Amino acid sequence: MLDKNLKIAVIEYDIVWGDKEANLSIVGNAMSAMPTDTDIVVLPEMFSTGFITGSYEEAKELAERNTQDTIHALHRLAASHNVAIAGSFLAHTASQLYNRAFFIEPNGDDTFYDKRHLFRMGGESDIYSRGVTFAPVVRFRGWNIKIAVCYDLRFPVWCRNRFDGKDAYDLLVVVANWPKARHHPWNILLASRAIENESYVCGANRSGVDPNGVDYASSSSALYNFKGKACIPQSIPIEKGNVLYYRLERVELERFRTKFPAWMDADPFTLSL
Repeated sequence: MLDKNLKIAVIEYDIVWGDKEANLSIVGNAMSAMPTDTDIVVLPEMFSTGFITGSYEEAKELAERNTQDTIHALHRLAASHNVAIAGSFLAHTASQLYNRAFFIEPNGDDTFYDKRHLFRMGGESDIYSRGVTFAPVVRFRGWNIKIAVCYDLRFPVWCRNRFDGKDAYDLLVVVANWPKARHHPWNILLASRAIENESYVCGANRSGVDPNGVDYASSSSALYNFKGKACIPQSIPIEKGNVLYYRLERVELERFRTKFPAWMDADPFTLSL
């Protein structure tokens, strides 16, 4: 019988700029330090390179396909630790670059999503192509999990929970590189998405300062419950950061949705790409 609770380990660390091997090593070591009953590991946005937007050539040099080393390494880690791994990486097709999210399961299944809302203020839209599909919902260990990337969080319709269809979810995972200067809206938006969607919301952020001088708040990753209340994690120190371990209560989520079914009065709408 599956445990009705879901255990999440958010790996928050100072990403080594442009060094995929070093960042994969940090992630691998962190996963060895996390609790052994973990179900899902969540990594920051562009976990293996940093949020590279200043140079198309630099980004192109580091970009990979889904079938190359970075995703292969994540598949091995997912299988060896019996967990799913979510995050995003710098991806490419024959002619375009993408900020591509992934959800990799221990049985080898994987789901990908190209970030829809590109952060124009940081130059992301000058280098990357935006996604042309809706953010996916993945079924894993009895939970429906929706994946979004950083700036997507600011758009509530994009993140809307559709309780009456296949896009219904219990947990929204937002992988991010969200600067310290905007820490306040980060927390408000995470809590707002949790309240309006009657769902858990997990925001996985990086820490440290990147070579462009962008400062990221330490311990800014967070998980909010369906009432918009911040959950307190178990924090485990690792190289260049921390593992934040959370336990999500399925019975409490279902009880609240039954007691306070605001979702039943939601307005119908159609979202087009």
